[in-house]
Amino acid sequence: MSMSDLKHSLRKYEFPQCAKEALLRIEQLLAGRAAPNSKQVDVAMEIISEFIFCESTRRGERRGLNPLQELQLIDVICEYLSSCTNETTKNTIFLSLFGGGDTQKRLKILSILASMAVSASSTPVLLAVGVWLQQMGCSSPPSLQLVENIIRDHFHLNTFNQTALKSLASSAPQFVANFITAVTELYMQEVNGVRKLPPKNLLEVITSWVYSNPTLCLSAQNNPPQLPPGSIPMAAVTPLAGLVHWCTLAPLYIDTDSEMVEVSPPKKIKIEGENLALIKPVPTKVLTESELYIKLHLGVLHSLRGRRGLGGGGAGGAVHAAALAAPAPALQAHAAGQARPQSDAKLQDCLDRLGQAVQVALSSDCVYGNINHLLATLDSLPENRLLRIVVQAHRSLC
Repeated sequence: MSMSDLKHSLRKYEFPQCAKEALLRIEQLLAGRAAPNSKQVDVAMEIISEFIFCESTRRGERRGLNPLQELQLIDVICEYLSSCTNETTKNTIFLSLFGGGDTQKRLKILSILASMAVSASSTPVLLAVGVWLQQMGCSSPPSLQLVENIIRDHFHLNTFNQTALKSLASSAPQFVANFITAVTELYMQEVNGVRKLPPKNLLEVITSWVYSNPTLCLSAQNNPPQLPPGSIPMAAVTPLAGLVHWCTLAPLYIDTDSEMVEVSPPKKIKIEGENLALIKPVPTKVLTESELYIKLHLGVLHSLRGRRGLGGGGAGGAVHAAALAAPAPALQAHAAGQARPQSDAKLQDCLDRLGQAVQVALSSDCVYGNINHLLATLDSLPENRLLRIVVQAHRSLC
C-alpha cells in the first residue's frame, strides 16, 4: 500500500479510532525480523504525527489534542501495550511514539500515561516507560521532567498510597530501578544556597524498595531491554552511586530529628453483657529521616555485596568510579569551614559511610572506570581512620 493510500484509509476513521488503527499500521511498518528501511521509518513517523498525536492536518497545518482527546489517546495506548505480547514490538512502538517529534507535547501525554500506570500498577506500561527512561538516559532533561511529574502526582498528595507503590518493585523492577536512578539526580544537593531534599514519602518508599530487595538496583542492568534489530541499547546506569551519594551526605543535610510515633485512633468493642470499651492500639514507630537514611545505607551495602559473583568490573560494572567519588566536593567544602574536621561528628559519620560503601563496592568487584583516581580523591578527604584503611588496602592491589 502506498503512503497516500495508507493515509487515505486512516482518514476514514474519527479520533480515537484512527489512533487505534494507526498503531497497527506502524507495527506492520516497524516491527519485524529485519530493521525497517529509512522510508518505512519516515512513513511511520508521519502517521504517528498526524493520526496519533494529531500534530498536523492533511494540509500540513499545526493542531493538537484537547484534554479529552489526550485521555482517549492514553486509553488507546494502554490498551495496545496491554494486549501486545511481544516485548520487542511493544518497546519499538513505544519508543517510536515518545522518542522524538514535538517533545514537550508528547512528554505531557507520556507523563500522564506513566502516572496513571503507577496508580493502576500497570506492568506492561511501566516496563515500557522503564525502557524509555534507559534509552533516553535517566539523567536526561526529558527523563528528569517525567520523574518529577510522577513524584508530584504520587508523593506530595494526601492520597499517597505507600502499600501500592511498594508493590511496584515486584511487578516492574526495571522501571523502579531506572526511576530511582533518575530520582537520585534531583535531590541531596544545594541549588542557589537552598538544600533540595527528597520528600519524606519518597524517601520511605525508596528505602523500602532497596532494603527489601537487594537485587532491585541491578534489575535494569541484568534485564537488557528487548529492542528492534539495528537499535543501539543504552547502557543501564544503576542507582547505586546516586544512593551512596544520598546516604553519605545525609548527616550533613538532615537534622537529627526526634522520634516520631504514629498512633491509630482507639477502637470500640462491645463485650457481652457490658458497655462499649475502648481498646488502645500499640503505637507504631515511624522512622525519622535520619533513621531512614541509615536503613537505606544498609540496603545499599547489601545491594553492592549482592553484585559479587554476577560479573564485576569492566563496562558491565554496577558503579562508575567517578560517580562513587561524587560526594567528595561537598565533604571538602564542609571541612573547609571546620577548625578540626576530625572532631566533627557529622562529617566523620559521612566519611565512615563513604568508606563502607567504597570497601564493599571494591571488594565485590563492581566498580568500573579509573579506580586509582577514585582512591586519590578519597585520599584528599579529611582524616578518617576507616577511609584511610580502605584507601591503603586497595591502593596496594591496584
